[in-house]
Parts: sequence; C-alpha cells; structure tokens
Amino acid sequence: MKSPGNDLLLLAGKSLTLLIQGAMAFAAGVVALVAVTLPFVQDTIHTEMQTEFGPDITAMPLGAVLGLLAVVCALCVLVFLFFGKLRGIIDTVASGDPFVPENADRLSAMGWIQIAIYALSFVATGAAAFVARWASQFAETSIKGDFDVNVTPVLLILTLFILARVFRHGAAMREDLEGTV
Repeated sequence: MKSPGNDLLLLAGKSLTLLIQGAMAFAAGVVALVAVTLPFVQDTIHTEMQTEFGPDITAMPLGAVLGLLAVVCALCVLVFLFFGKLRGIIDTVASGDPFVPENADRLSAMGWIQIAIYALSFVATGAAAFVARWASQFAETSIKGDFDVNVTPVLLILTLFILARVFRHGAAMREDLEGTV
C-alpha cells in the first residue's frame, strides 16, 4: 500500500485545488476591477456604442451589470472557499489522519457553500437575462427565459452533509476507542 504522503491522486487533487483557487482569486480580482472601473467609463462606452451602432442605442443598465458582476465575484469567492476546504481534507488524508472533527466541519461548510452557489446561480441567471435583453439591440439574439432545476447540485449538497455526519461519527468513535485503550 502506498504511503499517503506520496499518493499521486492526493498530489493531483491538491495541485488541482490550488490551481482552481488561483484561477478564482484572479477572476474575482478582474471582476472586481471591472466593477469598480465601469461607473467611471460608462459614458465613454455609451458614446462609442452610439458611434458604432447609431444614436438609438440605449444606455447600458449599469445597476444590472454591476449586480451581475457582484454575483460573479461572490461565486468566485465561494468556489475559492470550497476548494480551500477540500484541500484541507486532502491534507489530512495525506497525513494519514482523515477522521478528525475538523474534516466533518469542512464537509459541512462545503455543503453550505454549495447551497450558496446554487442559490446565487439563479440570481446570476436572472441578472444575465436582463443584461442580455439590453444587449439584444446590437445583434439578433435568442434569449431563453427558462430556469432549469438541476438535481446534481442538490445531490452533491446532500452527499456533503451526509459525509460530514459520517466523519463526525467516525471521529467520535475513534475518540471513544482511544479512551478505552
């Protein structure tokens, strides 16, 4: 049996979590920068759009765009936090001691993070549809207004909360066993 310290799956998992966290931090920074800059350049953008598409172009719905950017930034932060919790679990597996109360807490937090991501995805879809309606004046577009309910995130959320209980129970059993030895 391989020792946990040099397990390629754990190394790949840790590397992937770090890569995703880096990408999410970068994306959140870029989105935040755009959101801070946009109010100062919106008039310039509108003038350039009128020059390109004609004087009937309506102004960008700044509030909706900023709202969408805020939701996207929040989603990036939540994904960053999710993979940080996962990396913490990977580290305990690599150290050979995964059944600790901290991992139960991490799994539970991951479940709550997924609930927030799932809820924010509906908000993002609504805001994106509003911005897309505005953008449709530039080109012929087809905008779907349906909201599909995907059960996969719900199953992930349930699995995370169940695993949190399993880890909590396993850690408690180990404490009991250590107390009797």
